[in-house]
Amino acid sequence: MLLDQAFARYEAGDRAAAKTAAQKLLSTSPRQGDALHLLAVIAQDEGLQAEAETLARKAVATAPANALYLNTLGNGLLAQGRSAEAVAVLAQAHAAAPDQADILFNLGNAQRQAGLFDDAMDSFRRVVVLRPGHIGAHNNMALILKSVGDPESAATVLIEAVAHAPRSGELRFNLGNALHAAGRLSAAEAAYRKAIELMPSHADAYVNLGVVLAEGGRKDKAEAAFRKAIALNPNLAPAYVGLADLVDDGSMDAVTHRRAVLALKPDLAAIRSSLLMCLHYVADVSRAELFAAHKEFGALHRNAAAPVFNSAHDFAPKRRLRIGIVSGDFRFHAMMFFALPVFEARDKKAWELFCYSTTAKIDPYTADFRTAADHWRDVRGLSTPDLAQLIVHDQIDILIDLSGHAPHNRLPMFAARPAPLQVAWGDYVDTRGLETIDMLLGDAVHTPANDDRYYTERVVRFAPDYICYRPPSYGPDVASPPCLTKGFVTFGTFSEVTKIGAASIALWAAVLKAVPTARFLLNGYHLKDEARQGRIISLFMDHGISTDRLTFRSGGLHAAFLAQYAEVDVILDTAPYSGGLTTCEALYMGVPVLTVPGDRFCGRHAAAHLINGGYAEGVAASVDDLVAQAKALASNTVALQALRKNLRAKFLDSKVCNVPAFAKAFYGTLRAEWVALCAKRKP
Repeated sequence: MLLDQAFARYEAGDRAAAKTAAQKLLSTSPRQGDALHLLAVIAQDEGLQAEAETLARKAVATAPANALYLNTLGNGLLAQGRSAEAVAVLAQAHAAAPDQADILFNLGNAQRQAGLFDDAMDSFRRVVVLRPGHIGAHNNMALILKSVGDPESAATVLIEAVAHAPRSGELRFNLGNALHAAGRLSAAEAAYRKAIELMPSHADAYVNLGVVLAEGGRKDKAEAAFRKAIALNPNLAPAYVGLADLVDDGSMDAVTHRRAVLALKPDLAAIRSSLLMCLHYVADVSRAELFAAHKEFGALHRNAAAPVFNSAHDFAPKRRLRIGIVSGDFRFHAMMFFALPVFEARDKKAWELFCYSTTAKIDPYTADFRTAADHWRDVRGLSTPDLAQLIVHDQIDILIDLSGHAPHNRLPMFAARPAPLQVAWGDYVDTRGLETIDMLLGDAVHTPANDDRYYTERVVRFAPDYICYRPPSYGPDVASPPCLTKGFVTFGTFSEVTKIGAASIALWAAVLKAVPTARFLLNGYHLKDEARQGRIISLFMDHGISTDRLTFRSGGLHAAFLAQYAEVDVILDTAPYSGGLTTCEALYMGVPVLTVPGDRFCGRHAAAHLINGGYAEGVAASVDDLVAQAKALASNTVALQALRKNLRAKFLDSKVCNVPAFAKAFYGTLRAEWVALCAKRKP
């Protein structure tokens, strides 16, 4: 029989012959379900997901309760990122064959991808009952526990799985991932080394081992691990990213290092994006050079192999619009304070929100973004063409890039234009460099009109400040300025270590020289690293500032971090990359901030937030002006005390914290742009 022949050829690995036999059978029996199903499976094997879906649906039409057909259709939908549809189909498959562990496992996978974590955990637990020691079920339970912020429990589940399969290198690898997420670096290193012992060619294990070693300060050994991964798999992008990130302080050395890595892999978008990020931290890289580097990215990645939006798209101007947000930062991040409140404030009758998450380190706060969205898509595993296809399928009207060139961005996908209107907004501090992104949302301070020539996008200044800020519910009370009890003024920074370079320290040293009794406090998680402290101390010493005037803190949980503003009287901004979220947090904690606006978007964060946040006096005209202002504040403790009492109230009552007004401007601008686009498309 032709069907038996088709199955035999497929089992033998000859897909072409299997396809020919199945198609021949269908030419005489077009409703032969098994033949249709086999062709669907072959199409899935070949990555032809749309064709596979069509064939699987035809097979299901011949036998709507056939669990195998439904299972294949559900898996195909999941492969396209359509997790909610996959859940519905795989639930039917499970109902048709409740004792089939593999189908139940696939259902659990779909539930996990759809964010139905409780349902997925229940499915995976039942898989383990049906098939004790099922490695995939244990693995996925651990992934869920890790994603909801419980990596310790994830490690426990994996340790139990290892007891069933002690020779499974994949389990050891995932155990390393869980232990790493739990902050247990030594245990994670041991798990990765065991995984490598069991699977010597596992390049990803070498990459993750390298990450752990780098975080532990063992960068030479980390480099060796990354290079071993590259030797095993020259196309493994994370290995090159890890190699590039070994130098992460924003210095010119970091730029040079990334260019060296790009020489190894010139077409790797992630490394080129990382280079673009680094360039912003270097003071002697000009605005024109930054723009040229971004345009180079756009030229290299303009021809992404993915579909454009459907030409039959509905261009009705007043209907409910589908807005898609692509981000790697749906987690505890600045966007939690800047973007999440805007998503929550939308008129749901006018806007249907899709979140496309590329977030690598999901945490408990990811759930807040998931709750805000009408549709959640975990797209970390989707290729550029598949992600574009999903966005086209979702019929997105306005697609917003929230990540720019930050880690885990999907900018090459935007080059395919999967949506009619594409927008740049959010965390990134510059042009994306892609001509397919139509507009960039800015403001008069960050993006003055004479800077338009540095953007490939059309700049739209839609609000006083391009972001708004909502403080956390757990914010501590404002404390009195510490100079009242210490007898000297403490200047400080709470910015991330990448912003603390030669330009910043030169500015701070000038202030410390002008106020000889003052001290300087540096606070941040990465400052627990003694090597980083040493680099900073050396830069201060180059300006004649002794170590006894410096204090280092290592942050902590966010509430504790905010409370530590009680230890500083005045925040001095960083340069050339200004403080964004930290400026808002300082004002919220009643601490004045002094800044000199820079020559680039990222150099004007503090200026914009101060001008619109109730303390425009903190914006200095020059370095000399900033030093004079710092000296004046240090000599007037009465003024410092008054500022401390009033700044929070002024800030909370300012334009920066007016979420409803910002949301009205944000969505009003998007609607106006959509209406204008619809008018242009009229015949």
